[in-house]
Amino acid sequence: MPISAVHKEMSFIGVGVVYLEVIGSGTGLLNIGNVSQLVYAFDEEKQEQRNFMTPGGGNANVISSISSFTGSMTLVDYTPENLALALRGSVTAVTAGEVTDEVHNSAGTDGELIPFDFPADHSESITVKTAADAALTLDTDYTISSTGIVVIGDGSIDNTGVKITYTKSVGAIVEALVESGQEFKLHFDGLNDAQSGKPVAVINHRVKISPTSGLGFLGSEFAEIPIAFDVVSDSSVTGTGLSKYMKIVQAA
Repeated sequence: MPISAVHKEMSFIGVGVVYLEVIGSGTGLLNIGNVSQLVYAFDEEKQEQRNFMTPGGGNANVISSISSFTGSMTLVDYTPENLALALRGSVTAVTAGEVTDEVHNSAGTDGELIPFDFPADHSESITVKTAADAALTLDTDYTISSTGIVVIGDGSIDNTGVKITYTKSVGAIVEALVESGQEFKLHFDGLNDAQSGKPVAVINHRVKISPTSGLGFLGSEFAEIPIAFDVVSDSSVTGTGLSKYMKIVQAA
């Protein structure tokens, strides 16, 4: 490892954007939004031979190798794509438009939530009918919540079901745990805020992302998506002195 004869102060505060590309997708590197942390770690496998020749002990020799190269990110944007990334899920786009007579089962129980199938535009009208097409009345038969209607027990909703008409908002639907683990290229497009914004890039040629260890949807603080990944060897990287795992490019 080269050591410079002249020390130069190179403190580091990193800011920037993390990009991911599904290997083989042809989409190119895509911005995953606000990431508050990008950290790497190594696990070492070590064999030690004790020095039995002196009473003080110590080691006569040590052999070590890297057993794993891992990383972690903290995502703070709850985009559908990031949720799918964390949950090995799929994303289906929802376009704006009217949903007419969306059919739902009901129990007719007071306080029962009957969810919409799509995100609703609450600035547009929402109407509800019985299964027999009899009009139902807001605040008499039901109230409207953020994601559906809530049954009023003394009203006219029973166990025969309802039909709901509303306008969809632009959005997305994420289905969790429907995709196998994908492989990504990772590129940190950053700068060193402690060195007047000099550019720095971190490239992982091939990473495998694990499902998130936790995902919060209710609380009083900003939610985060913790992501862990393994950095694995990329056989397509060839050449003397070239790492199959990671490259760092920075301005001096």
